[in-house]
Amino acid sequence: MTPSFGTGPHSVRLALTGDLDYDSCAELLQRVRTALDVGGKAEELHLDCRELGLVDSMGLSTLLQIHRSACRDGIAFHLDEVGPALRRLLELTGVYEYLTTRRQSDPPAESSHGRS
Repeated sequence: MTPSFGTGPHSVRLALTGDLDYDSCAELLQRVRTALDVGGKAEELHLDCRELGLVDSMGLSTLLQIHRSACRDGIAFHLDEVGPALRRLLELTGVYEYLTTRRQSDPPAESSHGRS
């Protein structure tokens, strides 16, 4: 899995290529954190999945963790260009709507903890 990223005024975009699995999840989490920190006060996080290959259970867990963290920090989360294999995984596990429905993010929680 090789994430590449770009940032806009209030938007962070990461293009995911390759597999999102046990071996690559830590790298993705680190790249997301770095991109959000570099992007300043991000209001949206887009993960472009058009070139994403295999996603295993750890990859799915990582997507859920990123979604949860983004929403907690008041950042709208978007999974873009979900391919058929990822869509099937998300549907089988019951999280397709949860991860792909565009909705207002939660307001940032007042906390002394950083992003996780």
